[in-house]
Amino acid sequence: MSTYFCIYSVCCFYVFGFRSDATSQYIEGREEVVEDCLCPSGLQCALVLIGVYLRATGEPVIGVINQPFNHKDPTGWKGKHFWGVSCGSVKASSVLRPKERPAQCPGLSVVLSSSEKQVVKEVLAPLCRPDKLMYASGPGYKILCVILGLADIYVLSEGSTFKWDSCGPMPCSLHWGGHHDQGELTYHQSHSESPGADRWANQGGKF
Repeated sequence: MSTYFCIYSVCCFYVFGFRSDATSQYIEGREEVVEDCLCPSGLQCALVLIGVYLRATGEPVIGVINQPFNHKDPTGWKGKHFWGVSCGSVKASSVLRPKERPAQCPGLSVVLSSSEKQVVKEVLAPLCRPDKLMYASGPGYKILCVILGLADIYVLSEGSTFKWDSCGPMPCSLHWGGHHDQGELTYHQSHSESPGADRWANQGGKF
């Protein structure tokens, strides 16, 4: 799973192609087998992300998430892929909408990076259910956790992720109402005032 990102121009679309997420987890090769719940680190956090956006508006419209290390059986690791389309009235996804949480289980479940600011952790802790302020590796994997209903919210207070981290996962959640707290997150314009790769950062964080 090599780490690279490229942009393809196809008619009225651009494609963020073959971006690996949580590459360090793949390199380290740690096997933390967790079934049906959030995995904080290890091979399960390593993803391949493909995102498509409209050239004119930057709207993310098609996304594919490949999780090569989804689960393990006696013969070895087995992968799984997820896809989503959110283009005008056309909305579809391979992922079912997460079930509503029972009323007797108040509070949120939040996933964030272990390196998140301490003040953010302290603000979130009283809002979360016991043991539901959770940490995981890889921005794409954390968005996937929200898509799968393993967490209610992914909080990131800094612009430390990039457009190629989120372009693939976003259409998988947009069809059932997922959103970004900075308004419509678009992908066709860089931040010209920023240097290098920071031109394509998700400035302002993610929520």
